Amino acid sequence: MRRIFWLAFAGFLLLSGAWAGALPPNGTYDESQHIVRAYAAVDMQWQPHGPNQQTYTVPGTLLPENPECMRTSDDPQPATCLRPDRRTGDVEIETYVARYNPVYYLAVGLPLKIWPNLTGIVLSRLLSAALCALLLAASVWLAVRSGKRLVVAGIALVATPMVVNLAGSLNPNGLEICAAVLLFTSLLCREPHRASMVWAAIAAFALITVRHIGPVLVVVDLVAVGLFVGLGKLRRDLRGWLGGGVLAGFVVFGAWVLAARSPVVGEGPGEKTGLGFGGIVRGLVEHRFEFYIKQIVGQFGYGETTISPLAILLWYGLVAAVVLPALWYATWRVRLIIVGLIVAGFGLLVALEFYFVPTANWFSHGRYALPILVGAVLIAALVLGDTGRVPRWVPMALVAATAPVHLYALVRALSRYRVGIEASFSPFGGSWSPPVNAGMVLLAVLVGVGLLVWTARPVTDSDESPTGTRGSTRTVPAD
Repeated sequence: MRRIFWLAFAGFLLLSGAWAGALPPNGTYDESQHIVRAYAAVDMQWQPHGPNQQTYTVPGTLLPENPECMRTSDDPQPATCLRPDRRTGDVEIETYVARYNPVYYLAVGLPLKIWPNLTGIVLSRLLSAALCALLLAASVWLAVRSGKRLVVAGIALVATPMVVNLAGSLNPNGLEICAAVLLFTSLLCREPHRASMVWAAIAAFALITVRHIGPVLVVVDLVAVGLFVGLGKLRRDLRGWLGGGVLAGFVVFGAWVLAARSPVVGEGPGEKTGLGFGGIVRGLVEHRFEFYIKQIVGQFGYGETTISPLAILLWYGLVAAVVLPALWYATWRVRLIIVGLIVAGFGLLVALEFYFVPTANWFSHGRYALPILVGAVLIAALVLGDTGRVPRWVPMALVAATAPVHLYALVRALSRYRVGIEASFSPFGGSWSPPVNAGMVLLAVLVGVGLLVWTARPVTDSDESPTGTRGSTRTVPAD
């Protein structure tokens, strides 16, 4: 069983590590902002300063002189536009994530302190990738120990190209999503019970602390799990390891809010709009919902780097192959839980838009809902697997089918930064070179998916649990 854990860890680390080595500085959502925040955290700069209380003092070499040059016009530029900052000494840089909880940044920021340049950025990305891989590997291990191979496929399906992109960059959203995957898996696949509860506690703590909406996410997720497994079981869990993790998370979250002496969210980059209720509704229908749905699978950079609708459709088709049959076989209560999670995830995005649009323009991203939406896929995978109607080869096939989308997404991003936004398939062209050789990062994707396919293979004698059984207990939701 330890082999399963390390195979899954290596697989997810290769997938997210490929993105860590492929992107330029500030190559994904808000990364320049998070780089500054991470350096400040490990430099023990607890309070920002400046006119907006969003400024930190960092080395001039930490970021390129013009980190926004790739997207400052209607014609996004390749990464060749980046110019190294030659300033010596420290500079003052403002970041709109200055008031984010430091937990994630302390975990990944040390390389930036030692090497405040591209080397430190890549190494910090790899630390972030390793943390996310650890959480996802624990999820796979718990699923295999419980005999739930289709849940392994579910974990691979919720680890979309967008998720591994975030995991392999400096952005706490990636760790937040992976923590939610582990929280659901550890509470759904409960054998061995003690280990699953320890992992659940770790997941709950991470989910609560890494971003400002963490408390809302953990409450929604725990309520959904409680309705599925039974509120009595959840109450017993909360009196043990899980409760300790939740309590510790809320204590750290609350302590930071008090210590920061300010709102947990600083002023963002957006501007006030004149949109009222009707304008927001029209915007949601006309373009925002489409953006959410696409980004959940893959819309990279700062949203300007899109992938083919066919690739997105393929990914949702794989998800539908699990969710739709599960809805058919499930009880009405379980159907309501799965649908309720989907409604809650998108409802969160809509609520954030109505709150922020008047003062900061469009705010929500589809990735913000993933810590809730992953639960719908994982519960569906558990229910469908327990029907006994799924052929043994299906989990492996589902995981293997993700490979072309993962590979294509990285090729698209490499091409965008090496040659330009119009170059869909030029991962080796242009005069800009990624931090790690393009051929190596593309190979890492294929090897990573291959290792995950192996973890989803049918049960063999070598996979038997230490007690001599194959761990194929059926999970039946409480009535």
